[in-house]
Amino acid sequence: MTDNNKNSGAEVQDENSLYLDCLENSDEDIADLQKINSGKATKGDRIYVSVMAALNIAVLVFIGVFLIVTGNTNEFESIKVDSEPKPEVTFFDAKKVFSGELAPTINGVIFPDGMQSAFRRIYSENQDVIGWIRLNGTSIDYPVMQAEDNKKYERATFYLDYSKRGSIWMDYRCRVGVNRNWFYKNTIIYGHHLSADECIFAELEKYMDVEFYKTHPVIEMNTIYENYKWKVFACIVTNVNEKDDNGHVFYYWNPYVSDENTPAFTDEILRRSWFINPAVSIEASDKLLCLSTCTYIMNANKYYDMRCVVFARLVRDGEDETVDVSGAYQNENKRMPQVWYNQNSIENPYKNIAVYGE
Repeated sequence: MTDNNKNSGAEVQDENSLYLDCLENSDEDIADLQKINSGKATKGDRIYVSVMAALNIAVLVFIGVFLIVTGNTNEFESIKVDSEPKPEVTFFDAKKVFSGELAPTINGVIFPDGMQSAFRRIYSENQDVIGWIRLNGTSIDYPVMQAEDNKKYERATFYLDYSKRGSIWMDYRCRVGVNRNWFYKNTIIYGHHLSADECIFAELEKYMDVEFYKTHPVIEMNTIYENYKWKVFACIVTNVNEKDDNGHVFYYWNPYVSDENTPAFTDEILRRSWFINPAVSIEASDKLLCLSTCTYIMNANKYYDMRCVVFARLVRDGEDETVDVSGAYQNENKRMPQVWYNQNSIENPYKNIAVYGE
């Protein structure tokens, strides 16, 4: 039916009436109805039917070819377009990276003086690599990257492809060099905390359990210049926002702690640690390693921006790298952010006590 108000003179009588109720049939509509009622089709009708049939067959053929090509023979599937590219993520196998099979290929790359030959192959592919971190018995076995800021490798692989996993990266303010004296007091390394299949730094949370610590008391964090072992001495959970701890924030990601302030800095760390091992001493001149990742242990009802941070100190020159863990114990009086005390209905004994740096 068509709108033939111009021919029929029909007008809308009631603004609440249905639009179709206000229309009348045109002369063409009436002719069509009479033709249908008589059961007779004209030559034009037959041509129209033939064309429509041909079009239907063409559509069916197209659908069949499409399904065969795409492999979807049972049903249509919607095509999803991701807003972000997701190239294949490279998972490193340390044994292959440092094996003799990957002999150095210069390719015009100028290697830093004093760099270990074992790193030449990987360095030739990306000059942002500054080391390798490994924790035996876990999935932590990755290259360590460093850029001009802390954003470049947050969502990028070693090959600079996008990945929500990101990479392991050292704080841009820190530094490495031909010997241990190049380290600042506190070397900070970051990594994401994702699912069990995309670990990165997720397993750092295991250090909240003293029994895990006892079997993993040493971390290997090598640089492109020298290999180092670090004795773990603490694991803390701390807040990023002042509102989650009575206005307090522990600035643990400070690389420039002085020797003079080291005792106060490490006291704050030990006060917050989930375990204590008296056998690992810390001297004012020691170099510290800080491994930082997110933690969600307080996110049962809402989101809190928290960090799980593992601290270790560099094995001293001439010191035995083994650790006596026999006296290590769980710290039942650790300092936690206020929201943790709220969730556990516990009085916070540290509520009005300032933290290091305040």
